[in-house]
Amino acid sequence: MADWQRKWLSMPDETEAKILEWARRFPDLVRLDAEKQFCGRTAYAVTVTDPRLPDGPKKKHLFAVPHAHEPGATAGCMSFMNQVITGQHLDGQPTDLDRDRILRESLLTFIPDANPDGRSRSPERWWDGSKWPNEEFWCWMRGKDPHTGKMWKRLDLWSTREEKDYPSPVGIVYEQVSEHEYVEPNRSPRSSLLKLIARLRQRHEYDQFLDLHQTEFEKSPHDTMVILPIMQLELSPEMQSRNQRLAEAIVSAWKAIGANPIPAIKPLGYGEPHRTYFIRCWGDMYHKVAIATSEVQNNNPRTPPPRQLLYTETAMRASVTHLLAETKRP
Repeated sequence: MADWQRKWLSMPDETEAKILEWARRFPDLVRLDAEKQFCGRTAYAVTVTDPRLPDGPKKKHLFAVPHAHEPGATAGCMSFMNQVITGQHLDGQPTDLDRDRILRESLLTFIPDANPDGRSRSPERWWDGSKWPNEEFWCWMRGKDPHTGKMWKRLDLWSTREEKDYPSPVGIVYEQVSEHEYVEPNRSPRSSLLKLIARLRQRHEYDQFLDLHQTEFEKSPHDTMVILPIMQLELSPEMQSRNQRLAEAIVSAWKAIGANPIPAIKPLGYGEPHRTYFIRCWGDMYHKVAIATSEVQNNNPRTPPPRQLLYTETAMRASVTHLLAETKRP
């Protein structure tokens, strides 16, 4: 087993075991919230801070990995969390994070795998482009259309009672929420992801949110990208500036370690119905929380799993560093 594989935690059984270990070993630092999925798996939110200091003055950051076909985001998230919680990398080496300051001045919440049911159905622990061409990878993601043999369609919510020709097996991106219904986690309020976030926001007023994703960058020389919220140009000048500064901090950190991010920082050009899905699920947060989405290359030999992990962890480090440097809003 390669050294990096010992630091790669992405499948639900191994991430759950580590999360429960953290809660057991560090009961004062770690608070867990859990959402039981219809299929029996549990999605966790892990909140970490120094309990000796009041939460009120702390800067608050939320991280989440919505998609089951993006395991590098989970692996990077688990690596960063272990350093904040234990002061060590997963291989036992000491971290260079300013852990004491992070715990003292911030409250961090992580949702490292919002759809463990989907992830458990994945045939791979990581996607490196060596086995599955993207056309086949995408069929694992959303399922294979039984008529065309290509990737099935993208829906926020669908039912096996209403869709006549749905894929079998169902694509791993989808979370089953009832006997017949499935959702894409970041596009439906019925997902474990959005249920957890709604519960967490009742308790904490987050200052910053980093949405952790991966994409394939097909026919592109780039391997990373930061995306601004779909409503960026409709937000207040203050929120636009906060989002932009966060995004720029992440891009700068990637460049410093040799990544090749897309230089333009902007929203994706989603049309309907996807724009409606996003506004319905995230519209309130867009106006109150600085938000950016990180994208790290998936399923491509140019960005092997160790780089996927490093790029995700680097984005998280940059985001926390930026948070601590920002002036706390009143």
